[in-house]
Amino acid sequence: MSDVQLALLILGLFIIIIMIIHNWAQISSHKKRKEKLNATSSTISEDNDPLFQSAEFEINDSILSNERSNTEGSAKIISENLPDGIFPEVESVASITFVNIQNSLQPLFYDKALGINGLRIYVRNDNDIWATGQALEEGLRYNQILIVQQLVSRKGKLEQESVNSLIEYVNEVKTAVNGALFWLFNEEIGVESKRLNDMCREVDRALTLKVLPKSDTAFHPAALIDFFKSSSINRSGNEAHRLLNPKNENESICDIVNLSGKPLEINQEAFVQGIIFKMDVPNTKNITHAFNEMIKIIREACSQLNGTLVDVGGKPMNDDYISKVYVYLKGVEQKMLVKKIIPGSELAKKIFS
Repeated sequence: MSDVQLALLILGLFIIIIMIIHNWAQISSHKKRKEKLNATSSTISEDNDPLFQSAEFEINDSILSNERSNTEGSAKIISENLPDGIFPEVESVASITFVNIQNSLQPLFYDKALGINGLRIYVRNDNDIWATGQALEEGLRYNQILIVQQLVSRKGKLEQESVNSLIEYVNEVKTAVNGALFWLFNEEIGVESKRLNDMCREVDRALTLKVLPKSDTAFHPAALIDFFKSSSINRSGNEAHRLLNPKNENESICDIVNLSGKPLEINQEAFVQGIIFKMDVPNTKNITHAFNEMIKIIREACSQLNGTLVDVGGKPMNDDYISKVYVYLKGVEQKMLVKKIIPGSELAKKIFS
C-alpha cells in the first residue's frame, strides 16, 4: 500500500469517527428534549389541556383600572378628573365649561333631560366634587357641566331620533350658559352606538343546560334533598337556587330552576321532572371558570339523581359537545375583553341589565 493510499484511508476513518460523534450528540440532545417535555406534561388533564386553558382566568376590575392609570397625556388628565360611575367605553361624554358661575338649574333644562332615556348630568365649580342626581339643587354653584349618555343596552342601540335629541339638548345647554363645548368621548354618537350594539349582540347569551331523569318520569325526592344540601348551592327566600363561586360566595354562577323557569321546591313531596341550570353569560365573572364549576355540579347532579345532561333543545351532551361550548364561551370572553368590558363587572351589568 502506497503512502498516498494510507493517507486517504486514515482520512476516511477520521471522517467516519467525526460523523459518529456528531450523530451521537444529536441523539443525546433529542432524548433530553423529549424527557423534558414528558416531565412537564406526562398526562393531559383540565389543568394542562390546551383546550381548557384561558389567558383570561381570574379577571377582575383592577385590569381596567391599571389600563386607565397607564393612559398618557391629556387623556389621562381627563380620565382622572371624571366623576365615578362614568364609563367612556360605552358612554358619550360632552363637557361644557364657562366663565360666569351659575347658581340655578334653569340652564340645564332639567325636565327635558329627564325625557332623554339614559342621560345623566354632572356639575361642579372649579375643582369641587361633582354633583349629580338628587344632589342637583337650586342654589348650587357651578361652572362645569358633563352630559353623559349611555350608548347601548339590552334594548339595543340609540335610534336616530334619540341621537338628534341628545345633540339638540347639548347645544341648548351650551348656548344657555354661553360655554365652550368639548366632546370628551364618543362624539360620533350614532356610529359608536351601532358598533357597540353589534358587539353586544354577539356576546349577549344565556347558557341553558338541563338535567333530565334517565328512566323515571321524575327525580326521587330523597336524592333531590341530598343533592341540594351541597354547600355550593344557595337559596335566599323565595328566589331561585343559585350555584355560588367556590372562591367567592358573593358571586353567583348560575340559577337553578325547574323546567318552567320557576324556583324549585325541594321536599319529600317534590315532583321534579327536570332541572335547568341557566347562566347569564356576559354578567358572569370569569366565564370559563364559571362554566367549569357549572359542569362540575351538573355531573354531580347526573350521578346522584340518575340523570342525563341535555342542551336547551333536548340533545344529549357528551364531553366533545361540552368542550365545544367551552371554546365558544372562551370566544365570548375574548370579545368582551377586547372592548375593555370585563364579564360580570359593574360596566357589564350596566350594559346587560
